[in-house]
Amino acid sequence: MAVVQDDPLARMRAFISEKPEQLKQQLNAWTAKQPAWVEGMVTGLTGSMQGAFLGVVMGSVGRMNVDAAAASGSPLAPQMLKMGGPVVQARNFAVMTGVNSGVAAFMKRWRGKEDVQNQLVAAFCSGACFSLVSGGITSAPAAPPGMPPAAPPNPLMAAFSAGVVFALFQGGFYKLGEMWGGPKSEDTDYVRVKAMLKSLGLSQYEKNVRKGLLNDATIGLWDTAALQEVRIPAGPRLLILAHIDQYRHILRPAMPVPKALPHE
Repeated sequence: MAVVQDDPLARMRAFISEKPEQLKQQLNAWTAKQPAWVEGMVTGLTGSMQGAFLGVVMGSVGRMNVDAAAASGSPLAPQMLKMGGPVVQARNFAVMTGVNSGVAAFMKRWRGKEDVQNQLVAAFCSGACFSLVSGGITSAPAAPPGMPPAAPPNPLMAAFSAGVVFALFQGGFYKLGEMWGGPKSEDTDYVRVKAMLKSLGLSQYEKNVRKGLLNDATIGLWDTAALQEVRIPAGPRLLILAHIDQYRHILRPAMPVPKALPHE
């Protein structure tokens, strides 16, 4: 009889690859039961962490360029002096990406759909917040000799202008993506799947079954192995399989699974 050796490296790789996904699923399951603003805050915090990491990278590269230019005696462009270091860039990008992703998640949950209006609102808010936190132009340009100094620019107007620019760019890219992606066809392959998951309070796992192409045509064939492959945890997996067994005799193509047994 062959002895199976316990490979610590294999267990570590499995932990690294599976644990983040499990934590993400648990977080999604929790936020799906919370109000829209809670989901927006959680999504915004996640986006802020991603933006902070990007800001650190960009700030480090910019600082290296400034140091290299200073060491060689080359003149520094004004843009290079205004970029700031890794900490400043991490703050700026954390605010920009966090606000954008948080507002977009809130709008999608609150309005119940994803469209260009959500993108416009999210982009406007992120652009305005980015302008406020980054400071923009904090001083007025130098006045000619003999002329009174010009008044400093209004930060609120600068934030509004930045929000409009961000919204126009993001809205334009969204519409271009719709044009290149072609018209969206009506989703009729997951009618029963969506109805079943909604009746069980497990709508957050719809994306899992979609990734595994577990559609209405296969719902009667679902088993433990198939649901494990799409990373559905044990508890929801048991509820789904029990529900399918309960209604297996009435499963028909394109017929939603009812929420309760019909009275006999």
